[in-house]
Amino acid sequence: MTHSQIVEREPDPPLPPLLANLAQHWGLVLAYAIVTLGMGVALLVWPHATITVFTVLVAIQLLIMGVLRLVAAVSGRTEGIRVLVGLTGGIALIVGLLILREPLQSVLVVAMVLGVFWLIAGVVDVLGALVSPGPAGRGFELVTGILSMVFGGFLVVFTDFSLKVLILLVALWLLVAGALALFAALRLRSLRTA
Repeated sequence: MTHSQIVEREPDPPLPPLLANLAQHWGLVLAYAIVTLGMGVALLVWPHATITVFTVLVAIQLLIMGVLRLVAAVSGRTEGIRVLVGLTGGIALIVGLLILREPLQSVLVVAMVLGVFWLIAGVVDVLGALVSPGPAGRGFELVTGILSMVFGGFLVVFTDFSLKVLILLVALWLLVAGALALFAALRLRSLRTA
């Protein structure tokens, strides 16, 4: 290969501040992915676990999601959707704490609250993808938002459905959300600056 055949690559455009900051702390997204995947696997492996274990796992996942959404809102996400992301983060924290307060509450109430939350969070994610898509495009937020709306809508409509189906749906959603978060963490790791 001669010198004339070597083409210099143009430098990549700078990352937006939020994405650059998140890329520096990609381990937080990785930790969320690992916890979420672990919870999904645990629910699949031990489907006959007590409802207390199920509700505590869901509450922990909601608390983690709430903190991450609040951090995303405070860190400077786009102006229009920032409030909605913060609001769903606050709702996730409140729902997680309420579930932890009395884990043996009615399964139907937990399913309804979880379904409503996933429905609202899904709408916010889809709106965020449409109003202010990230530099990587709309795909990730659209997929997670639509899946969240589907699972949330199912739980709201079929609240009295079997607990086994509920646990299976939650386990599948946690596996999908965990896998997507793992992909995002690895992508963020590759975007970080030295």
